[in-house]
Amino acid sequence: MHNCPDPGAWSIAVWEGDDGASPDEALATCADDVAAAYALDSDTAEWGRWFADEPDLSTLSTLDDMGGVLALGAGTTPQTPTLPAGWTKIEPGGETICSTGTPYAFYVHPGTVNRLVVYFEGGGACWDANTCSNPDVYYDSTVDETDNPANHSEGLADLDNAENPFKDWFQVFVPYCTGDIHWGDKTSTYHWAGTDHVINHKGFANVSAVLDWIQDGFSEPEKIFVGGCSAGAYGSVMGAAYVHNLYPDVPLYQLGDSGAGVITDTFFQGGFPNWGAEATIPDWIPALDIDWTELTMPKLYTALADYYSSDRFSQYNTAHDEDQTFFYSAMGGAGDWGQLMMASIDEIQDATTNFEAYTAPGEIHCITPLDIFYTREVNGVKFVDWLDAMVNEEPWDSVTCTDCETDPEAQ
Repeated sequence: MHNCPDPGAWSIAVWEGDDGASPDEALATCADDVAAAYALDSDTAEWGRWFADEPDLSTLSTLDDMGGVLALGAGTTPQTPTLPAGWTKIEPGGETICSTGTPYAFYVHPGTVNRLVVYFEGGGACWDANTCSNPDVYYDSTVDETDNPANHSEGLADLDNAENPFKDWFQVFVPYCTGDIHWGDKTSTYHWAGTDHVINHKGFANVSAVLDWIQDGFSEPEKIFVGGCSAGAYGSVMGAAYVHNLYPDVPLYQLGDSGAGVITDTFFQGGFPNWGAEATIPDWIPALDIDWTELTMPKLYTALADYYSSDRFSQYNTAHDEDQTFFYSAMGGAGDWGQLMMASIDEIQDATTNFEAYTAPGEIHCITPLDIFYTREVNGVKFVDWLDAMVNEEPWDSVTCTDCETDPEAQ
């Protein structure tokens, strides 16, 4: 058959074969399935019809060589992975690894609609001997049952909550065990307690394995939400670029939960290179094809928002986030973290039209893994409604606390 139709489209297809061929035989030679075909009988001036798998309704009996038919390509159902109920642990092997050499794994959950959540777990960071020698204080060094979302069905992971905008979506949960905000691609050696210690800052290798699984499982989701809390917030903004690269025509929505990127020059010059993260910056985006020493969080968000101008990007922070303030101090920071955070948000908003922020009062770190995901309200706007509006293309604006000292959720 020549000039076969594309899926969901009509074409004038021409049979190039023996006279008297059956429509089943002729149309089966098309690479894509044909759903229906019509041909005009030149002798009777009547239309014959053919429908796939409907012989009782079909009246088109034969096709002759060079005979033409008006053919409709069968629509295709986008591929989604077949998964058992609940959360499934995936152990990808290969180059994946946690900071101290233990195996990496991630978790997936089925959905009922062809939409996808990619959620990056938080868990601190390490970048020198002091921080890397204290995994219980500064970072999570393994993937174990404490990371399994089945054991933490709060916030965004509460898929039984009718208010959850993502309750019907497929879920991919990306654990974090490399101390490098999911960006690293380097093995570094640190010295403490009189000996050398190897830390695998291989977050990007782990994320790459997750991306491979996603690409194998989904032909084209309708929508994608990429989010993450704390260190996972940074994973979400960098990860959004890589996820979008897999599906360039799919609408994408990103939320960085409690990862404003307020850091010190000392950390950036001395700690960041230990992760090898400069090699993972998505340099196909022109504004990010820069020396890594020029990178800032406002520049990263602005570059992504400009390049993917039809998508929506966002941040959530509290005005005095205790964890972000702690890590800023650990990096040697001495300024007012809250003021620096707000200045960073303002810089992104001034440079973009598709970025908004939700800034709440108090110091609670993260919202997406907590039940305040459903109860947090600032200036009459509930956070869950604000997020729902973002992913459903409804009117959506930044929300900023006016009384940023008093947090009703901390009472």
